[in-house]
Amino acid sequence: MLRPILNLVVVFLVFFTSSCKKDKLKANDASYFLITNPTVTSPPGKGNGSNKITDIWYYVDGQFLGAYPIGNLMPIIAKNHADVTLFAGIKNNGISDTRQPYSFYAPLTLSNYQLENGKTYTISPNFEYKDNVNIPVFDGFDNTIGSNFYSVGAMDYTLTTDPSKTYGGTGKSVYMTMSDAKPTTIMKSSTPIYNLPTNGAAAYIELDYKCNQSISVGVIGGGIEERTAIVLNPTNGWNTIYIQLSAVLTTPPTYNYQEIFIKAVKAVDIPEIYIDNIKIVY
Repeated sequence: MLRPILNLVVVFLVFFTSSCKKDKLKANDASYFLITNPTVTSPPGKGNGSNKITDIWYYVDGQFLGAYPIGNLMPIIAKNHADVTLFAGIKNNGISDTRQPYSFYAPLTLSNYQLENGKTYTISPNFEYKDNVNIPVFDGFDNTIGSNFYSVGAMDYTLTTDPSKTYGGTGKSVYMTMSDAKPTTIMKSSTPIYNLPTNGAAAYIELDYKCNQSISVGVIGGGIEERTAIVLNPTNGWNTIYIQLSAVLTTPPTYNYQEIFIKAVKAVDIPEIYIDNIKIVY
């Protein structure tokens, strides 16, 4: 009987000591950042800045301290002031195990930020694209069909203005569906995209979508070879995704121009696919 009691005392002491250390750290040695509602500003004429920033990777006085999901406390151990640099993190291809800083958003540096130990600072950062980023194609679909994308499948896409179906409840969004008689729907970029990197450098499609069946997104190399970059699964609502194109661009043979496609083959009774804010970024 004595041994279980001793074990219980040891566990209690370890927990109590650990808790005391955490309380002491929070009270005396650290301040905290709480990141909420990060936003993105797109370059002029390149869209509304829709994003899905899931994490913040951060440095304090040049030292990397970790990556934290949005809404989690980020500890900062520094005296009086510090230079804090924030990097916007994403899920590459929407996969939780591939979280990384998004290479096309510029880091945000809070220089000489005044700190008080034990205090929590709530920040809603606004990120911008890096100055050297190329966005050769963007379409928010608020103008007319055929500006940057057109239909090549059996069933043409249309535009909806129904606030219950559009992205953000405003403007226009693409609506795609299929029937038994016309089981495919495909939208493709209307002009070839040159200079996408074939050497492994980063290139992405940014996309807002919601759907009740799977859809394929990828590139058509040289106007002849269709390569699927990702198959998107049904969603419960609008989702934003960053689709990495490196694999489909670098696989031999490589091509000097690409076209972007979004494709679906009827898989449910009443297919409903909505698309908005397509960006090609490299």
